[in-house]
Amino acid sequence: MAWGLLEIRPAVPADEAAIRRLLGRNARPCVRSWWWEEYLGAETFLLALADGDPVGALLALPDDSPVAWVRLGVLAPEIPAGLWLDAALPYLEPPLRALGARALAWTDVGGWMGEALRARGFRPLARLVTLMKDDRQLPPRPPGAPWTIRPARAEDIPAVARLDHDAFSPPWWFSAATLERIREEATCFLVAERDGLLIGYVEARPADHGAHIGRLAVAPPFQRQGVGGFLLRTVLLRLWEQGVAEVTLNTQEDNVASQRLYRQFGFHPVGPRIVAWWRVLVDEYQLSVERPQQSTCSSVPSPDDRAQGR
Repeated sequence: MAWGLLEIRPAVPADEAAIRRLLGRNARPCVRSWWWEEYLGAETFLLALADGDPVGALLALPDDSPVAWVRLGVLAPEIPAGLWLDAALPYLEPPLRALGARALAWTDVGGWMGEALRARGFRPLARLVTLMKDDRQLPPRPPGAPWTIRPARAEDIPAVARLDHDAFSPPWWFSAATLERIREEATCFLVAERDGLLIGYVEARPADHGAHIGRLAVAPPFQRQGVGGFLLRTVLLRLWEQGVAEVTLNTQEDNVASQRLYRQFGFHPVGPRIVAWWRVLVDEYQLSVERPQQSTCSSVPSPDDRAQGR
């Protein structure tokens, strides 16, 4: 079927039911990694219509970072991805620049957007691997750790945000507000301290299969000292106490140190690699992707969420 031009307009609260129907009937995996319902009416939340019917929804936001990520991206299977991008991007990019975004990133969950993104000037940012642990075996515990692990409190979040920015490169930064939201909703959110200084954190979120570790980060001066392993051990024990059977996480394919740690703890790859793409919005912006070696982040939903279009 030949498609004409798509109509693009801001998504408003009255569109929520239509977007949920679109998510429910869509057979293609989609990006759904944010609290999208709260942004209906935002300039960077766009609805695509064909003959008056909603066929696509696109939300992009920066989060205390020069890089804005697509937080919701769903398209009816009969609509070509390139047609959607050509219609939506001219409406999306100006308000993103006004919000301070210097680049736009898109996680190609399912692999069906990559060709269209590349043809429109997007370049690969990272290849993400999903790892799963489905047993309860742990490596031997090192003796005499000089730090303590405890649940994160609201007053920790400013320090957690500073550590987050130190441990990750700009595309992966979270704001203090987002970290507090995650803390409130997490299955488990722990911090590591040494002599009163916050030196690492880990958080795990509920998932249909059990739990998904969204972040594990260690302050650069304390990396390669066993802090990451101690955090990982502790969060796994806490999750098992809650009855969680399977735990997943995502990390970059080239983050060798993190993958070595996860293999030691019995994590194994599941599913295909996921490519994150990016495109500069401001000509002079140079994207830095260098990062310390002991950190992991999740910019995609857990495996169950991807399958269900969450």
